[in-house]
Amino acid sequence: MVTVVTIGFAAGALLLGAAGIFLLRHLGDHREVRTLRRVHPAPIASWNGGRVAAEARTAYGHAGRQVGPVSGADCAWYHVRLLREPSRRSADDSHDILLDITAPGWPAITDASGRIPVDPRALDGPVRTDPPAVETTRISYRKSAPIRLPAVVPPDIVDSLGRNERLELTEVRLPSGIDVFALGRATADGLVPAYFTTRTRAEALAARIDDLGPARRLIAGCGLAGLLLAGGAVVILRNLS
Repeated sequence: MVTVVTIGFAAGALLLGAAGIFLLRHLGDHREVRTLRRVHPAPIASWNGGRVAAEARTAYGHAGRQVGPVSGADCAWYHVRLLREPSRRSADDSHDILLDITAPGWPAITDASGRIPVDPRALDGPVRTDPPAVETTRISYRKSAPIRLPAVVPPDIVDSLGRNERLELTEVRLPSGIDVFALGRATADGLVPAYFTTRTRAEALAARIDDLGPARRLIAGCGLAGLLLAGGAVVILRNLS
């Protein structure tokens, strides 16, 4: 009996912990909704720094037209990484980074009033991009199933690959000429995006609001179930003692 009650208490504690995690994410979603409501798109030429937003189009930056080294696709910016898995350097690492190259300049966004460079470092990272404006090409290579690799991969890396190793080649690129909604901070160097998506502002706001309802129900369900299980287990254990 005690074992069953203890398991019930542990399950309740796990559900309460999950409710806390979901609550933190929910608060982040609330902040996003407030930001999307507060910051309205404005002409790029009118920006004077601080938090800004625009509905614009992606464009080539000062470095001009780029070509993805993996895909061969026309783009405004790209980032390529070549990984070898598993790592040869450390048992604590899952891979070795053999190649990490990026386009020589920042991309830009443009509207009828002007244009501004966009810091691309977050475009394949934590910036909110649902759905993303970037495109991704991935290639996996093993000696047991060889395929033709792009010229960007040095031949000596392929030749030295072990039987149980594989290469993971990833290209993330930003096409030119696509409509985007961008929100972030305007700096002297350009826009540092926090939100960069092919949705319009209205679509992005509606999607975030739609996410709030199910999240609230999930938090309430996990929290209530956790309280019932953990609380009931505590009462039973006290009575048994």
